[in-house]
Amino acid sequence: MRKGWKGIYTLLLSLVFMVAAGTTGYVVIEGMRPLDALFLTVITLSTVGFGLLQPLSGPGKLFTIGLIVVGVAVFSYHLTRLFSLLVEKGLLEALERRRMYHKIEDLSEHFIVCGHGRIGSVVVSELKKRRIPMVVLENDPSILEGLEKDDLVFFIQADARDENSLKKAGIERARGLVTLLPTDADNLYIILAARDLNSDLSVFARACEPQAEKRLLKAGANHVISPHREGGKRIARMILNPNVTDFVEMATARENLQLQMEEFVIKAGSPLDAKSLHESGLLKKHRILVVAIKRADGTMTFNPEGNTKIAAGDSLIVLGPTIKAELF
Repeated sequence: MRKGWKGIYTLLLSLVFMVAAGTTGYVVIEGMRPLDALFLTVITLSTVGFGLLQPLSGPGKLFTIGLIVVGVAVFSYHLTRLFSLLVEKGLLEALERRRMYHKIEDLSEHFIVCGHGRIGSVVVSELKKRRIPMVVLENDPSILEGLEKDDLVFFIQADARDENSLKKAGIERARGLVTLLPTDADNLYIILAARDLNSDLSVFARACEPQAEKRLLKAGANHVISPHREGGKRIARMILNPNVTDFVEMATARENLQLQMEEFVIKAGSPLDAKSLHESGLLKKHRILVVAIKRADGTMTFNPEGNTKIAAGDSLIVLGPTIKAELF
């Protein structure tokens, strides 16, 4: 819209200049009073045609002809450019929004991120590295301006607290929702609305105040994160166990190609379903160590033995070099 505003300023500046030049010309050439000269200039430029206040001399007539030709040409040029710019931009934005909504309608198993502030931008960046499709709901146009758009991240300027906004983001088909608004009340409302629209959704919520965590969990959040508390814990871990922290950072960093730590959910029909860890060949064939198994009922088994059976619905936390998703 900056070009549109520039066109408006240019048009106004041209208008002021033409009125000033016309008024000065009539005062000098015809000896009119400034008010009469201003009136005649305005009706001449506007082509209203009220009639002359006094007969014009030859030079006055030539000046009027020039004023009409130049004025009409200047204003026609600027108005045409301005109208073209506004119509073209509005049409392009409408077409772009239409294409975006069509693409969102084709999305499934994606994440919805509510809020693209300092924390939200980091979340979006990390999920994007994992090639996870997302729809970001942000109500502040200044935040959305200039953000890079692609086929993985779709940005919608909308209030995430509005159920219609969540529906536009495809919440019925989404895999999860992350609500990161700066107030606990807003995050609580989004959780309730999301649960009402999709009861199977995995919901991750930001807690601004420590006492809000229990309420957010009761409202339906699967996981609640307090950035201040988690930041403090991480600093403490770095102080107390710097090597352990460095190892976890290295294992969970996507850029690291030597060692990766990942989590995979075993689905029905998986090649690992109903097999033991020894039968799966993860450690022997692929050098992938199963660190823990979280069962469908929520129980967690650490450092499972080789005869431990894997079942559909289990989540495997694994560690190894170049972990391929197709193995699971």
